Amino acid sequence: MSISPPPFSPPRFTSNEEDNNDNINDDDDDDEYIDSARTLISSFDLYKNAIDRLRLSVTSQSIEQQQDSLEHFKPLSTRTNAWLYMRIHDDLFTILLDYLLIENLSIQSTVLSIFANIACELASHEQIFETNLIDIVCGKVVDINQIDITNRCFRLLGNVCTVEDAARKMIEADLTRSMGNVLRTCTDAACLHSTIRCSRKLSTYAFCRDRMLDSMCLLSICKQLFAEKVALRKEAMKAVLEWDIDSSDRSRSQLCEGEIFRFLITTMEGKSDKEYRHIAFRLLNNLLRYSDMRTEFGLRNGLDFLLNMIHNHQYQSTYEHLKCIGLFCVCCQETNNRRLIKDDMKKLEIFFNYLEKYQYRSNFLDLLLTAICQFIYDEQSLIIFVKQMQFIERMCDLLESVVMIKYENNEKRLLGDDEQDSNKIKKQKTKHTTDTRQQQQRIPVTIEFNESLFTEFVENTHLDDERHTSALSSSSSQIASKNTNIEIRRRTEGLIFTLLSKLSYETTDKNLRRFLYNRRLVSLLIRYIYLCDEPNPRAIRILNRLTKMIDCTEYLIELGLPYLIIINFYSNIYLYEYNYNINNDDQYLLNILLNDNRAFFQRLSWTNEENRLKTIGYTLIKNIENHINTPYGINEIIRRLNDTNIDEKFHFMLTLIATLKEHHLMSILFQQSSGYNYLIDQSNDERACFWTFRTLVHRCISSTNRTYINEFLNELQTHFQTPTITQTRNIELNINNKQLITVNTYLLCLHSDYFKTLFHGSFSERNQTVIPIHLPETMSIESFVHLINLLTNNNEIIQLNHIIDLFHLCDKYLFDYLPYRLVYYILEQFINGITIDIIDIESKPKLISCLIRAFFTHLLTSNINISSEIFSKLLINYSDEFRTLIISFLKHKCWFHDEYSPFLS
Repeated sequence: MSISPPPFSPPRFTSNEEDNNDNINDDDDDDEYIDSARTLISSFDLYKNAIDRLRLSVTSQSIEQQQDSLEHFKPLSTRTNAWLYMRIHDDLFTILLDYLLIENLSIQSTVLSIFANIACELASHEQIFETNLIDIVCGKVVDINQIDITNRCFRLLGNVCTVEDAARKMIEADLTRSMGNVLRTCTDAACLHSTIRCSRKLSTYAFCRDRMLDSMCLLSICKQLFAEKVALRKEAMKAVLEWDIDSSDRSRSQLCEGEIFRFLITTMEGKSDKEYRHIAFRLLNNLLRYSDMRTEFGLRNGLDFLLNMIHNHQYQSTYEHLKCIGLFCVCCQETNNRRLIKDDMKKLEIFFNYLEKYQYRSNFLDLLLTAICQFIYDEQSLIIFVKQMQFIERMCDLLESVVMIKYENNEKRLLGDDEQDSNKIKKQKTKHTTDTRQQQQRIPVTIEFNESLFTEFVENTHLDDERHTSALSSSSSQIASKNTNIEIRRRTEGLIFTLLSKLSYETTDKNLRRFLYNRRLVSLLIRYIYLCDEPNPRAIRILNRLTKMIDCTEYLIELGLPYLIIINFYSNIYLYEYNYNINNDDQYLLNILLNDNRAFFQRLSWTNEENRLKTIGYTLIKNIENHINTPYGINEIIRRLNDTNIDEKFHFMLTLIATLKEHHLMSILFQQSSGYNYLIDQSNDERACFWTFRTLVHRCISSTNRTYINEFLNELQTHFQTPTITQTRNIELNINNKQLITVNTYLLCLHSDYFKTLFHGSFSERNQTVIPIHLPETMSIESFVHLINLLTNNNEIIQLNHIIDLFHLCDKYLFDYLPYRLVYYILEQFINGITIDIIDIESKPKLISCLIRAFFTHLLTSNINISSEIFSKLLINYSDEFRTLIISFLKHKCWFHDEYSPFLS
């Protein structure tokens, strides 16, 4: 669909104003009725009579008679289907040519009009070619003083030149020279209109364009763009619009010399009619496809014009507004234009302001990103981007709102029906296939940055396409829903990662690279790698470069990258394998990817999804480990941890705990800096704090391979075993003067030093058969009875509701074996997921401390899903025991042996 109106050709009923007057005067002659006879004659007879009249008068000596015959025939030539009645007369063209040779300007003018009317019928061209009409007419246009004759000649030639053979005849007759002279010197609007119309039709042929450029025709046509007559300006606009400027630099040179941009800017700035602005927009669109024209446009204040149009869009249509933004983006390809944009902050802000406008994203998001990409090789521009345009934050916004949401919705859909089956699907999605059909449908992971990208976007935003946008919106949305999420935004991903990747190069200034060490950005990159089956390779390369920069250690340790990798790659961070044996095949594929061997990489695939993530995570963490475990890295870490000007040091520790070698951890946590305190101070972030200490303990335990919990349980079981009692001496205990209980004194003496002294010491109770016992008000008699049952029967089940009282009783009456049994039972219940309140036992303080450390050890080493809330609660209440536990792990000492042991007599 073209935006241009039909070509300016003479209607079948008229040619110009003079012809109109002629037709009005000859209405009676044009009637099909003969007034005298009042009878109707056929059209064939009407044309036959008129041609016979021409045939008779051509040899007449009377100029008036010849003129009358021609004027009688002229209106018949304008009638519909006139050629149908004239073609049967073989000598018609011969007769008209004889008239054309008469040395009378009026007759020649009339004959040329008749020929022009006949030439409107394409069927007549074959007979016209058989004559020498074109040669005769081309000879007459040499004399440009006869304006009327010249006008009618070009009108005739404009109707005939639609056929290539006719155009070649005109070029051979050197018509373009005369055409150039007319366009340069003529002032008559009608003659100029006919000449421009003829040149517009001739310009469709390459051999004609070259000759017309030699005569500076295009330059002269451009000058007519500023004519007073509207019709003349429109014809000149269409001639320029339809001129093919691809093949010749001379065409564009003449357009520039003809001040084409001044005309277009003036036209679009003025509130002219819609069609006029429409053609001007399309013409500007076509011109800005070429590099030299874009440069010229910038030098002619074109960028200021576009900026003004973008800001003052109240008089524009939506399309015109969007088109101005698109053309502004296209102009960024040229170095000079980028310099002009960079020097004016208002121009530079255009790209970033419209990135945030959701309604523009469907048409222009990729084009805006592509325009921004043109500046990435200029470090001065990049500095402006990251410091003044919040470049990193805007890229994060795009990743979240445009890219990530596609994959996250896809992930939710996959996990909606059956999570287990969906996880299998997720793992199989990256399985390599050799199916040719599937390979052809695969969307490329990366894009190439070249001229065609701009051209494609410009072509896709033509008016014709825009007009169909609303009609196709419903159907396109249905089609898009059938496409996979990966197919929708591959190019957007590529553009975003191209921009971020440029900042990550080692050759980029450090002051720019440091902005990439952004936790939000890094989290999004990791999340993207996890969600996308075939992630853009640049996302992985960016992370790899960030973890290997030698001069950015201080920024790297602030990220907490190991923690971000785990929480984004694994849905359950508590089941993460800390000791992962790297798969050599997957590591080989990753090395290929990181070395930018894209073509080879696309023919390969990971073993499975899980191994892909493990390999990437392992490599990144290994990079950090190799990077910071150096003398410089250690010194830098200590310096920053001890720097009072740095407030947030929690993420430092997230990085260090996972990557710093063990012999440095003790120094970082407790000796040369207070790393442990920074972790405890942020214990409100339960998940991160729990993960950090869990990672630390796993690293320490993996080097010793000790199962501390089982060892502790075995020790407890050994210490609550009692010797067999063979003697019996029963007495009664009067509990609170309410209940009598019969007990074996030998049993109580074995378990309790208190009762041993009571029964065998120098007290009066030794000789009594009933001994009063007064329990504290907070303890129930049932708890004491339950305690006696536990001593009597080793198979007695401990009742949870009496645990607190049992501990108090053990502490009050100095029971020796029973506390170990209680602790054993409580620890077993804790391991099984049942949390029981405990109290300190003054008689055995180390036992409860070891129980607390056993709780922490179980939480930090268990492979089951454990709530971090329990860990956080214990950490708040028993921070000293936890500190002791961590120090023991770092020193590779057992937390229930030596000075910590509760089993020493």
